[in-house]
Amino acid sequence: MSRRVLFLAVVFAAGLAVATAPAAAQSTVTVHDGSVTVGTDTAETTVTVDNTGNESVSVDVSSPSGINVDQSRDTVPAESSRDITLEISADDDASGGTITVSTPDDSGMIEVDRPPIAGLEDEPLDTGEILVGEQASGSVGIEQIGGDGSLGDVSASVVSSDPDASLSVYETGGTLEWTATVDNDAAQHEDLEWEVELVSDSNAARTVDVEGEVIYPPRFGDVELDDAEVTFDEPRGSTATITETIDLDVENDGDLEMDLESVTASTSNGGLDVSVADQPGTVDGQSTETVELTVTADTGLSEGVYDISGVARASDIDTTDASYDGTVRIEHETQLDAPDRIDIGDVPIGESSRQTASMGEALGYQNVENLEITLEDGPDSWLTIEEAPSRLDAGGSRPVVFQAAFDTDAELGTTYEWTYAVDGTGVEAETVTVTASPVPLNLDPVRNDVGAYDGPVAEGTLSMIETMDTRMRNGEIEDDSITNVISFGTASSLYLESMDAASERQSAGEYDQAQQDIVQAAAAYNTMTLYADELDDAAFRSDTETALSAAESDLDAGIEEQAQYYESRLESEDVSLIEEATTKRKLARVTLLQGDDERATALEREAQSAFENYTQAVSEGERARQRADETWETMHSEQFVTVAGQPLLLNPAEYDAYTDRVDEMNAAYENATATFERAGETSRAEAVESEYADRTATLELTRWSLLGATGMYGLLVIGIVVRTARGTYQYLRDARASVSGDFLV
Repeated sequence: MSRRVLFLAVVFAAGLAVATAPAAAQSTVTVHDGSVTVGTDTAETTVTVDNTGNESVSVDVSSPSGINVDQSRDTVPAESSRDITLEISADDDASGGTITVSTPDDSGMIEVDRPPIAGLEDEPLDTGEILVGEQASGSVGIEQIGGDGSLGDVSASVVSSDPDASLSVYETGGTLEWTATVDNDAAQHEDLEWEVELVSDSNAARTVDVEGEVIYPPRFGDVELDDAEVTFDEPRGSTATITETIDLDVENDGDLEMDLESVTASTSNGGLDVSVADQPGTVDGQSTETVELTVTADTGLSEGVYDISGVARASDIDTTDASYDGTVRIEHETQLDAPDRIDIGDVPIGESSRQTASMGEALGYQNVENLEITLEDGPDSWLTIEEAPSRLDAGGSRPVVFQAAFDTDAELGTTYEWTYAVDGTGVEAETVTVTASPVPLNLDPVRNDVGAYDGPVAEGTLSMIETMDTRMRNGEIEDDSITNVISFGTASSLYLESMDAASERQSAGEYDQAQQDIVQAAAAYNTMTLYADELDDAAFRSDTETALSAAESDLDAGIEEQAQYYESRLESEDVSLIEEATTKRKLARVTLLQGDDERATALEREAQSAFENYTQAVSEGERARQRADETWETMHSEQFVTVAGQPLLLNPAEYDAYTDRVDEMNAAYENATATFERAGETSRAEAVESEYADRTATLELTRWSLLGATGMYGLLVIGIVVRTARGTYQYLRDARASVSGDFLV
C-alpha cells in the first residue's frame, strides 16, 4: 500500500469519527429575574442569549393563556451575545403562569405573578338616558375579574371627565355608587363619556369606561299642515258646503312622552270653517302624531289659497305652546254631463233623421273651454254632427244635434254604432255612443211633394215613383236606379213649385218677381232631363218622357210670356235708361233660356250700352246739381246779408247780377231734375226738386228785402232833396234882404 493511500484512509477514518460524535452546545439562555409581577400595567424583564456557534439562532417565547409577551428581538447572530427585553402584559381575567424563553440549545423560565384585578359587574358602566340639567344615580357591584388570591378593599376615582356632565363615584361594601349630573346646555342625544379607575389593595389599578346619553324633556318641534286641498266636486246647485278632512302634524322634538292638552284651529276667511275632528292625547318622544282638522267650505268660494292658524298646547310643565299657520287650497272641478248612449232609431235610406242631445257642465264652478266631440270608432259616413258647442258654461248645457242619413250602400237590418269622445280643457273626457239603423227608403216625402200638384208632369213623376217603390220592396231594382229616380222626383217637385209660383206672379203682372221662378224652373227641368237620361228601364223612360214633354211645354209658355212682357216694356215711350238696361238684361236671360244665344248676346251688349248711358246721365245730372249749388253759394257769400239766419238782399246795385245768377241757378236745377228723371233716378230727382223748392222760397224773401231796401233808399233821397231845397230858399231870402237893405230896418 502506498503512503498516499494510507494517508487518505487515515483522514477518512478521522472524519467519520468526528461526524458520529455528539456536538457541543452553541447557545445558552440566562434569565436575570425569575419572577415578574404583572398587574394591569406592562412589566419588563431581560434575558441574555449567548450564541457561540457560527450561525444565528432563533429565540422563541411561549406564555400561558392571557399572558402576552412582546420580545425585543427573535434572533441572535453567530458568535455574539444579546440581551432580549420582554414586555409582559396580561388580560384582565388572566391568572399567573410560566413564560419559557428558548433557543435550539437551551431555555429559561420566568414566573408571572398576578395580583387580584378589580372590575364591575357590567362593563362599560351605562348610566342610561339623563335629562338635560338633571342628574341620575346608581350602583354596580365590584368584583374580581382576574389575578390570583383575594381582591380585598378597592378604591374608585374618576380619572377622565366629560365636558358637559360631571360624575362622582365611591366604593362601599363591594359596591360602586355613582351620580351623574348633566349641564343645562348639553346637546340633545350627546354621548357622555367618563373613565373610572379601580385600585385594589395590591395596588393593581384598572380603568373602567362609563357612558350615558343626554335626553330632553317633551317639547314641540314642527307643527304644520300637510298639503291641504278642498276639491269642489259636488254640484253647486244642490250642495251648499263641501267638507274635507286635512292633517295637522304635531312633532314632539323631546325624548319623553308629551301630554297633548288641546289643539285649536281657525280662519278669518268668510265662507270657510275649520275645527278639530280628532286629537291624540299623547305624543311619544321623537315622534309625530296627526291631528285631524275638518274644513267646511261654502260652494260659493272662489278658487284660491285660504289661511288657517291655530295653537297646540301641552300640559307638561316645561312645554310651551306652539302656534302654527297654514293654508288650504280651494280647487274647482269640472265635470261633463253627457249621455252614455243616443239612439237615433230607424232611418229610411235616402232620408235624414236628427237627434238632439244635451251636453253640459255638471258641477257649476268652471266653464268648459275648447270642447271637442271627436269620432273614435265607427263608420266614417252616414252620421254627422250638425250642431255642437265649442264651450259650456259652468252648470249650463247646450244642445248637440246628430244627423243620420243612409245611402244605398248601407246594409238593411244592421244597427250601426259610432263612438265619440267628448273632451275639453281641464275636464275628464266622456264617451258617447250613437246608434242608428237603416230601413227601406221612405218615398212619402217625394210622393207628397209631387202629389200636391196636378197635370202630366206630376202624374208621370208619381207613376215612376210608384214603380220604383214596388220594385224596391221586391228587391228588383239597382242602387243607381233608386238614386236617379229620387233625384228626378226631387227635381220634378222643385220644377212644379217654381212653375206654379211663376204662373201666379205672371197672372198678377209681377213679371220681375216671376223671373227668378222661371229661371229656377228651367234649372229644375234640366236636372230632370239629366237623371232621365240615366234611367235605362223602359217603364221609367215612358214615365219620364211624359213628364218631360209636359214640363217643356209649360216652361216654354212661361218663358215666352216673360219675353213678350219685356219686349212690350222696351217698346213703351216712358222707359228710363236704368229700366231699359235692366229690362234688356232680363230679356237676354229669357232669350238664353229659349236657346237663342245670338240674340241673347246682342241684348247683353245693348244692356251694357244702356247702363253706360244711364251712368253718363247720372253724372250729367250730378254736375248740373253741383252748378246750381255753387251759384247759390256765390250769391250767399257775395250778395246776401244774413240776419237772424235769414239771407237778405239789401243793395239795389246788385240787382242785375242777382237776377242773372237766379236765372243760372234755375236752369241748372231744371237740367239736373230732367236728367235724373230720364236716367230713372227718381229719388235723386225728388231730392233735387226739394232742394230747389227750398231755395226758391228763400229767394222770394230776398226779392222782398230788395224792394224794401229800394224804398228806403228813395225816401232817403227825397229827404235829402227837400233839405237841400229848404236851405237854398233860406239862402236866397237872406241874399235878397241884404241887397234891399231890409235887414237895417
